[in-house]
Amino acid sequence: MAMINMKRTYIFALTLSIAISAFSITLNDAKALYNNGEYEKALQAFKELLVKNSKSAKDANLNNYAGLCLYNLGEYDQSIPYFTIAESKSIPDASKHLAMIAFNNYEFEDALDYIETYQESLAKAKKEVPQEFESFISRAVNAQNMLDRVENIQIIDSINVDAETFFKFYKFSRECGSLNSSDILPKEFEAVPYSVVYQPESKAQMLWATFNADSVETLVASSILSDDTWEQPQELDEAINTGNSNYPYMMPDGITLYFANDGENSIGGYDIFFSRKDEDGFLQPQNMGMPYNSLHNDYMLVIDEMTGLGWWATDRNQIDEQVTIYTFIPNEIRVNYPTETPNLINLAKVNAISDTWVEDRDYTKILNKLNDIENFETQNHANQFSLTLPNGKVYTSISDFKNEEAVQAMQEYLDELDTLNNLIQQVSQLRIDYSNGLKEIAPEIKVLEQKILTQRSSLIRLRNMVVSLECK
Repeated sequence: MAMINMKRTYIFALTLSIAISAFSITLNDAKALYNNGEYEKALQAFKELLVKNSKSAKDANLNNYAGLCLYNLGEYDQSIPYFTIAESKSIPDASKHLAMIAFNNYEFEDALDYIETYQESLAKAKKEVPQEFESFISRAVNAQNMLDRVENIQIIDSINVDAETFFKFYKFSRECGSLNSSDILPKEFEAVPYSVVYQPESKAQMLWATFNADSVETLVASSILSDDTWEQPQELDEAINTGNSNYPYMMPDGITLYFANDGENSIGGYDIFFSRKDEDGFLQPQNMGMPYNSLHNDYMLVIDEMTGLGWWATDRNQIDEQVTIYTFIPNEIRVNYPTETPNLINLAKVNAISDTWVEDRDYTKILNKLNDIENFETQNHANQFSLTLPNGKVYTSISDFKNEEAVQAMQEYLDELDTLNNLIQQVSQLRIDYSNGLKEIAPEIKVLEQKILTQRSSLIRLRNMVVSLECK
């Protein structure tokens, strides 16, 4: 019996020794786990250390590391309590990450406060603010200024489309010109991958983005010459081409240019800017602010004065390989929300387009107008379609075709356009019904929207087939 008790005592002591040793290894290895990118394991180790005793629970470095693990796992809000404890102990890294979390939550004033604490902590440690963090500080200041002047616009529609061909879903009047892929450029002209080429209604000019000598995206223009060739691309003004510039759209007045840029006045990725041209060139561009711009990429703003509608694209909703296109009613004169508006951040983010609607306003006419634009391509399609071939020729009639197979494919394409037209009419009416209070039809609208996306993808495939057959 004594032997058994001694054996049990030995096993217990050995187990305790192993446990203590294991705890010690976890303590020594926690940082190594973090440095190796094993954040879940490292987080567990730091959490165990934090619950060891009350003194450990307040340990600034342990809390900071736990916060970093959660931050790198994308659990930003959960990391805040840990960073808060670490910041109270003057850990600069904690202040920096609290600033970035507040920034991503559109709490820009808080972000600037954390930045100030971060700078003070570094100063006490006789360290300088990292150069790469300076741009973040600039973005936070710009973002706060934007949040103080969010434009009051009414967004009447949104649709998620493939990022690569998003521009094909803009439907506006011919007077606005056209958005095209870089396929329409002469073969000797270079373009940034997925660049959008803008042409006015006259098709006498092209605007697009190419890489300059420093591999920076730069807006260039080319005009057609008297012999139907294109002049060598010329860079737009230096004021336009600071940072990467892309996605140009020129208003029919030939004066107002909208484009995207990711330079120092951007708050994240591409922002939408506008500039006006005078006899000396383009004036200093102005950031469009919120809600057009976000912490992600925003670009390709188009305004159609003929219909009173506008569009822009954004990847703020973070849908893989897709972007969201918003359709809105532009203001003749900019009107901003009051800074005390309760849901200002939601309006800036565009969390829900219905939040932007004016109570009791009937959007039936404007939605029908949008429907008319979407149907424009199908009206009298036998004589009004526009098909641009790689050689620059534009077909507008079945009689233009030389290849019989291409004619058959074009007829199929036009029939599919009719199908698309019917789907658009259905969803347009449902949207009107929804805006009039029939909220239960929302699932039906989503089903039809998906069918429209599928139909449009099919049309793109058919259109490419037509071009291929005609060119063979």
